Amino acid sequence: MIKRGLGTAAVIGLLAAGWLGAQIKPEVRRRAETVIAALERIEAEQSLPSGSPGRSYDVSEAELNAFIAYQIETQNEPYVKSVEIRLLARNRIEGRLLLDLGGRRGLPFLPAKAELLFSAGVETAGGRIRITMDDLFLGTQRLQPSLIDTVIAVVSRLEGVEPTSLRDWYGLPYGIQKMETRPGRLTLVF
Repeated sequence: MIKRGLGTAAVIGLLAAGWLGAQIKPEVRRRAETVIAALERIEAEQSLPSGSPGRSYDVSEAELNAFIAYQIETQNEPYVKSVEIRLLARNRIEGRLLLDLGGRRGLPFLPAKAELLFSAGVETAGGRIRITMDDLFLGTQRLQPSLIDTVIAVVSRLEGVEPTSLRDWYGLPYGIQKMETRPGRLTLVF
């Protein structure tokens, strides 16, 4: 069983983009299960004394997006409805995030249902990840990237949890020490 999953803060931290329906399609579920099985193998190998560090596992962009969609669905995420990521070279990502605050008005500058587009850098080290947001758009309107922290604070308040920041470091799935991106691929180093 994966000890560290992707909760609300981590999904927002990863900020990525395919729109979800009520249930994910069987092919998406199959791709997600491939990633979950790999993460479980990585976790199991970390507990073995013969586990050798510096190994890696590649995840395709489609598998990563399927994994995120699966996490959103299975964790019954109330506000983040979809996250889709496009993997670029040198730890860069672009993506789309669909928020639905369910009719709650927490932000005067953000509609209850919002599609946010973004580009960001991803920094990983020591089993943790941090996002550096470069560009953020609501439709065609450019927003300050720091707005994401405001969104996180509002969602945290709605969920009754302590707010975090995009600048915070978030734990990666157990055993993963760092990640590297290249076009269409994510390499997990464990």
